[in-house]
Amino acid sequence: MNIKLILNKLEKLILLLIAILFTIMVVSLFLQIILRFIFKSANTWSEELTRYTFAWMVMLGSSVALRRSRHMNVDYFIRRIPENVGKINFIIINLLIIVFLLAIIIHGIELVSLTHKQLSPGMRIPMSYAYLAMPVGGILMLLFTIELFFTNLRNKKYFKKEE
Repeated sequence: MNIKLILNKLEKLILLLIAILFTIMVVSLFLQIILRFIFKSANTWSEELTRYTFAWMVMLGSSVALRRSRHMNVDYFIRRIPENVGKINFIIINLLIIVFLLAIIIHGIELVSLTHKQLSPGMRIPMSYAYLAMPVGGILMLLFTIELFFTNLRNKKYFKKEE
């Protein structure tokens, strides 16, 4: 099976998870608002659930944004440099991104292992479930970064010339 096809299916799964998490977040937050302002009573778990679903959405959404090249960048100078310098710049930037993502993954895994026995105050679930978003998002971003790196290197898309 083609790697690109697998990553396309993975991206669709991520988008589905984001939609589910967004729905959970909105319903939970709406319930919290109704309980607090209409019934003058608040539950202990909805604010926490909203926070954790938001963290997961950010990490999953960042991986999709990275794959679609939707992250903000400043390419004013990159478009004006010679092709050989652009290629070197492209390789260095991508290697730095990979090193950064590896640090996120490694430290995220450490954080998950440290917090597995710690329970969240409201929902009483292991805190590692919330912190798991960090290494999972990092792994997904790493996969998509490597895919983009080789795709752009093969297509010689290290920069765009000013037209």
